[in-house]
Amino acid sequence: MKLEITRNVMISGEPVKAGSFVEVELVIANLLINSGKAKVASEPEPKPELEIQQCVVESATKPAARRGRSKKTSPED
Repeated sequence: MKLEITRNVMISGEPVKAGSFVEVELVIANLLINSGKAKVASEPEPKPELEIQQCVVESATKPAARRGRSKKTSPED
């Protein structure tokens, strides 16, 4: 059975961190679920395919970025 671990646990002597997904036997799955350390993993929803948009780079027409202060500081500051 596929589980999502909600708390850090040891399964068959191996540490398993919270948030990970594991495949275990039904007996171990029932023990972890009833103790509140895991829940049944839901099937991931299929992600919709994203359309690739074309980017137009206009580096020659953009003005150069200004950095720093535009006003010079005087020694009195």
